[in-house]
Amino acid sequence: MSRPPPGAPHPRVSVLLPARNAAATLPETIASLRAQTLPDFEVLAVNDGSTDATGALLRAWAATDPRVRVLRTGGLGIVGALSLALEHATAPLIARMDAD
Repeated sequence: MSRPPPGAPHPRVSVLLPARNAAATLPETIASLRAQTLPDFEVLAVNDGSTDATGALLRAWAATDPRVRVLRTGGLGIVGALSLALEHATAPLIARMDAD
């Protein structure tokens, strides 16, 4: 998925969320991010070559929350997944969250 369209407002914080085979813990992670009191953030969720339901969970979340963008890799590892998410971040502040 690409960057938001030109002219779209930039969020204050980009949350980088790499995930690989994290289906068991993603619901709690998603609930935590949904409960944030700062509404002005985006989530760059990277499905890093998962073979479980991680991709489906991330896509379902993105379908209901426009702040979430899902990126997919073939399995770069955590550093590669974070680097990819950072390339797509649009906010001046970066936060990082684990999927577990």
